Amino acid sequence: MKKNCRIGLLFFLILLSPAGARLGQAGMVTFVFDDGLSSIFQYAFPVLSRYGLPATVGIIANRVESGDPDFMDTKQIHALQKAGWEVASHSLTHKRPVDIPRFYSEEKCLTLRPVSGQRALFEGKYHYEELAGLIEDGRLLRERSSGRQVRHEPGSYYFDGLIGELIVHPFEPESVAKREIRAISYERELEESKKVLSGMGFHVTTYITPHNYWTPEMSTLSRRFYDQVADGGDDCNRRGQTDRFWLKRFTIHSSDTAEAIIGLVKQHAIQEDGWVIFCMHGIGSELGWEPWSVEKLAALCAFLKRKAVPVVTVDKGVRLWVEAKKQPGI
Repeated sequence: MKKNCRIGLLFFLILLSPAGARLGQAGMVTFVFDDGLSSIFQYAFPVLSRYGLPATVGIIANRVESGDPDFMDTKQIHALQKAGWEVASHSLTHKRPVDIPRFYSEEKCLTLRPVSGQRALFEGKYHYEELAGLIEDGRLLRERSSGRQVRHEPGSYYFDGLIGELIVHPFEPESVAKREIRAISYERELEESKKVLSGMGFHVTTYITPHNYWTPEMSTLSRRFYDQVADGGDDCNRRGQTDRFWLKRFTIHSSDTAEAIIGLVKQHAIQEDGWVIFCMHGIGSELGWEPWSVEKLAALCAFLKRKAVPVVTVDKGVRLWVEAKKQPGI
């Protein structure tokens, strides 16, 4: 009897302590790696695997089979998905919705001319901001990383954004005269990126906005194709105030220390019981925008594991945060 009383008193004191007050109340953390860079598989994946943590990777659909070694290939992305990572769409071509036509009805026909000495090739001049992907009579053209690749592959194109030079190898040369080759809209970016990734065997429910840029109009449109959308904003997601089609993320910069990022977790996830989503790009190399070091990522993962802060994918986070009756916690 005395033993049971001591156990009961000890449990009561734990509940009253500052640490005990936080039991079951810590929020969540999500890692999102934008762009699908090869350094994610090479460096970030081993670190997170060591700590048993999942992540979401935002894939630019037309980069997967482009032949560009800076980006992960299908086999590598499948390995992430098999390990419990979420594969999300990061658009088809990584454009902002204000730079290209918004809807299918606004897609414009391209003006192209034959390439001298290359009967199957056509060329044109366009600004980077004007041109995303291309579609020919309902079929997407595949973007390639060099003009040499395009020369031997019908249904492909190469666009040098620095000089605004476009080279197209249509499925059918007659499509140019019939004006059947169009620059795609953002509506098509949303829909086709999911179709392309799904066709590769990936389960896609989340859209990650390119450049952390989003508009109310596109947020509404995205509901036709996705279950949730993650944007920027440098803020956390709070209970009862979360828009699943406009999830906020903190962007991690190269100069950010691990201690500074851990501080965001302490403040927003642990103390405020919020959902903190981090936006990252390259890890452990110079690839990508604002790359972060392996050592900093490992320090952050070790802290999350030590403090038992739940780490979830975006898709699972929405199901826990927005849909589930029970609130997430330790």
